[in-house]
Amino acid sequence: MQQVPFLFYQRTEMDYELASPGVLCSLSTEELLTKIQEWGLDVTEAEAQRFRDNEVDGDTVDCGLTETMVAYLFQGSFKKQVKFNQFVSRMKESSVTLTLQTVSPEDWQPSTSSTSISNENTLRLPASFEIPRFPKNLQLKLDNKEPCHKNPRDRHTIIRVLYEAVAQYTMYPTNSEYVQAVKTLVMKYPFLKDREGNGYHTWHMSLRRKFKSERAPLVDSEAVRRCKEKFGSTRRGQPNKCQRTSQRNVCQGPCVQGEDLLSIDAHLKVLQCQYQKMQPDTMVVHNRMQQTFAWRQKEIADGMPVEDVLKKYPFLGMPTGLCNELGWIQPTTGNVSQRFREGLSCVAAKVIDLTRGKTPLYQLYLDAREEALTDDLPDLDTRAALLFLPYVFKEKLDLFVILGEVHPKTPYPTVQLLHEDWKPVFSRSAPNIVKLDGSEVCRTSCIFEGIISSFCLYFVFNLAYPKHLKRTP
Repeated sequence: MQQVPFLFYQRTEMDYELASPGVLCSLSTEELLTKIQEWGLDVTEAEAQRFRDNEVDGDTVDCGLTETMVAYLFQGSFKKQVKFNQFVSRMKESSVTLTLQTVSPEDWQPSTSSTSISNENTLRLPASFEIPRFPKNLQLKLDNKEPCHKNPRDRHTIIRVLYEAVAQYTMYPTNSEYVQAVKTLVMKYPFLKDREGNGYHTWHMSLRRKFKSERAPLVDSEAVRRCKEKFGSTRRGQPNKCQRTSQRNVCQGPCVQGEDLLSIDAHLKVLQCQYQKMQPDTMVVHNRMQQTFAWRQKEIADGMPVEDVLKKYPFLGMPTGLCNELGWIQPTTGNVSQRFREGLSCVAAKVIDLTRGKTPLYQLYLDAREEALTDDLPDLDTRAALLFLPYVFKEKLDLFVILGEVHPKTPYPTVQLLHEDWKPVFSRSAPNIVKLDGSEVCRTSCIFEGIISSFCLYFVFNLAYPKHLKRTP
């Protein structure tokens, strides 16, 4: 039987005449105008002035201009508006030319240099990997050694540019390549180092999460599916799962049959309407949140950012909403917060006894106890035990609960107390902010609610416990 020659793809040319997305972000307004004119779009002085007046640079274009914005920049000319949109699309993509060659089976020999569809080899991060330039405003802050990593928006931009630089080599970096990238970052900008640990742990985790979220929409790709089957962690004796889920099966909670995009949008409109009211209807909110639970958990598993989740489902920004969500993820009998409080009160005396004289907060606890009323002592002891738990497990409390207007040292759930002193924390009033990845999730009136809310966040957003807090949660 005669063998039929087959085709394989051979990469013959890489055309990077236009800038990659990372370079687009670094263009200033004048450089952007120059690129537009080189593209063949004639920009008048009045139009150029509108770019300058509205601070339209490469970073602004990369974030995305609306049709109204483009119409304002090029008033009265549909042609220029269309050509500008084409220019932006071209700037955001790179052109790759592929050539098909006919090769007989006997002449084809697989080698390390060949690039075929069946080959899983990818470019690896070079030893001389360098950090690219950041957008102009951010680069100026870095050059001036400003603590821009404490600003969530600047931190996300740093991670995005770092992701784009590494993604040019591989979408599946190894652990050593993650470490190489973030170590290069903190070596070039030493003031970005973490205050605790090896100096780059939080950058390492943020970059891993960025790659995970960027790969989530690609799960239907055959190449990504093969990589997940080959390298994905599975339990022995169980088949690989290629669904758009992370570590947890999001279908364990109540799933209402018959929901689709239109019905979900209708539920979301009702939730947004209830959120605007001074006194929302708790029954309506509970039912709508339960009906959207499976859809919501699917979006979170697919990598939806924390800020977008809270904006879309605002009742997750409340302690009650987080506890309800945890109850659907891990079905239990009774109220999660109440059960936790009752369980902790049973061991409060033992925890306080174990930490006697081992924490600087112990004396403040004794002072607060002397000033408290007899009826308030049980609750005071419970709150003290809650704060002393990390010391029992030889972990640091300030990585979980922080005082005052201090930026969290970690992207994990953190309780930020609004007081500047620990003593009021033992009393009933201890207002605080619960944060995740630098974003405010909710505000609570006591330390107990704040810690319960932060505990729920690990389950709601499917987070793994960090190394420095593996025992306490």
